[in-house]
Amino acid sequence: MSHIICVVNNKGGVGKSTATLNLSHCLANKGYRVLVVDQDPQSNTTKILLGGTPENNTLYDIYSRSEQIENCIFPTTYENLSCLPNIPRTAALEMDLYQDVRSSYLLLRNAIRQYCTDNFDFTLIDCPPNLGLFVMQALMTTDFVIVPVETGSRFALDGLTAAIELIENLNKTVNPDLRFLRLLINKVDLRTSISKSSVDHIRKKFGKDLTFDVTIPINTEFQKAEAQGKTIIRYAPKSTGAKRYRMLADELCGILDVGALPKEASNG
Repeated sequence: MSHIICVVNNKGGVGKSTATLNLSHCLANKGYRVLVVDQDPQSNTTKILLGGTPENNTLYDIYSRSEQIENCIFPTTYENLSCLPNIPRTAALEMDLYQDVRSSYLLLRNAIRQYCTDNFDFTLIDCPPNLGLFVMQALMTTDFVIVPVETGSRFALDGLTAAIELIENLNKTVNPDLRFLRLLINKVDLRTSISKSSVDHIRKKFGKDLTFDVTIPINTEFQKAEAQGKTIIRYAPKSTGAKRYRMLADELCGILDVGALPKEASNG
């Protein structure tokens, strides 16, 4: 069964792209066919997966001239992992798309959902750090939402309840496929009391059923991997961060009751 998952938070710097990249790589390493859709015009995910941004056949072309999705899927250097790229120029389309907002909300769903369902086991959509048009398009397309949340910041939970309420409202009104899956507690440093307190507060406020058991630690290897244009699983496969993302992929598959594959791919 195919699953479409978008990674959303209306606050920047909480690790959305890092989560999308590393979780998708771990799922691909399990042997699943995985597609990453870069819905963020900043294109950071595209640059890491493809080493840069293509000139043609991107989300910009899907939105501006109705290019077919099958022409916009690029293989990556990661086994079983493909990318639907984005480019910064897509940001300039937002105002035009707002002219017919009802149709624009469904553009991504109509363009990619059936193809993704037919051709991939997992599709992960990386979103901009807001709740604007491009995020709404992703929410109209997806089955599940993961929300990374940063510990140790007084602003970490700002708007989080509103985002969850938006997801629940869209489920009731326009996208019955949509479900809030879990919060991913990120940038955890249990050596500090403020980080430990923040984790406890998040779990108490939202409950076990709305938070992943696995947390992602603060780890300088993430920054080093990003600087090298790699996932942490490829850059530092034995690091704590890489191990936690493998655990996260296992937990996700358990939550979704995804059957195990007979053979996992390499960790490279």
